[in-house]
Amino acid sequence: MHQKTKANRFRHHALFLVAWLVGLSLILVCPPGYGQAQKTLVDLNTASEKELESLKGVGPATAKKIIAGRPYTSVEDLKKAGISDKMIQSMKPYVKVGAVSASPKPAEVKPTAPPVPAKKMSKEAPAKVESAKEVPAVKSPSKAAAPVKLAPGQKVNINTATKEQLEALPGIGPAKAQAIIDGRPYKNTEDVMKVKGIKGGTFGKIKDMISVN
Repeated sequence: MHQKTKANRFRHHALFLVAWLVGLSLILVCPPGYGQAQKTLVDLNTASEKELESLKGVGPATAKKIIAGRPYTSVEDLKKAGISDKMIQSMKPYVKVGAVSASPKPAEVKPTAPPVPAKKMSKEAPAKVESAKEVPAVKSPSKAAAPVKLAPGQKVNINTATKEQLEALPGIGPAKAQAIIDGRPYKNTEDVMKVKGIKGGTFGKIKDMISVN
């Protein structure tokens, strides 16, 4: 009786040891997440943000990065979205990359140019406007001023006389008459000889015909 009890205990220990070894071998042989492998894989190209967040280690920020980096042709393309190699390796058993259908580009519609309105040709020839010729004004010849003649015994005041009155004196022309006017005033008749061009000979001709007052 005692020997049977020992035999039963030995069998129980042996079975427990075998079961433990089998479980350990399954843990070592099966890849991580083996129990979840039977679940539907998450498509990186079509999954929603919540579906991506259901993956281990994927938070809201990482899920947004994955969505922003679409489309993907392989799981390794996640590097372009800023996902680390370590996270990519841990995600591989749970994700897949579905085929991306290229959406056809809409045909470009070229804008048609508006029709150019035809220019209306005027049948009537433009009227020619002839400019009136200006008729030159006819200048009437100015009458020459009559020379001033001195009366017998009349004297010319060299301080107040006009140019024409001075020109009436013998030997006094327009230039000398103007010079006499420019040289005013004169204190006596002899002062007129200070005028350029009037010397003793000319003064002798006019001395009895001029005065200063």
